[in-house]
Amino acid sequence: MVLKYDFDIVTINPGIEGSKFEASGDEDGEQVYAVFRDIRTADALRGTSPRVRRIFVDAGFSLESRNIGTENGIFPAEDAADRAEILRNLFINIKNRGVQGQYCGEFDILEFLKHVRQSKPCARTVTAKKKQPQNAEKVTEKPTRRTVVGRIGFALGLAVIFFTILKFLAAYGATH
Repeated sequence: MVLKYDFDIVTINPGIEGSKFEASGDEDGEQVYAVFRDIRTADALRGTSPRVRRIFVDAGFSLESRNIGTENGIFPAEDAADRAEILRNLFINIKNRGVQGQYCGEFDILEFLKHVRQSKPCARTVTAKKKQPQNAEKVTEKPTRRTVVGRIGFALGLAVIFFTILKFLAAYGATH
């Protein structure tokens, strides 16, 4: 199973009771967390060894998930500074604490790092699925015309079927 390592930046006010997010940081104001979009990726991170989980949590990652509908491989440009800070903390934690020999299960740290390098900022938030208004009329599209080769192939297929049926009927009539 291939995990999707996309994550979003979420700002949480620490004064709010009942927050499921866990990370270290300033207690003075709002805290910024990285939250995976795919629940399977968050589950995989929760399934790693305690040391690997602590490395991510201390860097600012949450063990929860939240999908806001952004396309894979991109992130909002306004999150770039917070994202860079969280990733910088993560790299420092990995360098100082190490993950060598730790159980990672399905969570592939190298694939995660590769995905982080390939992700691109987008000037605005782009949703994965555009929702159409419910009252919008459906646009009827003209069916595409078949190519000449497709038409010839279709005609030959029909001819073969027709010839086979005629042959079967002739054989059936000769025996009765």
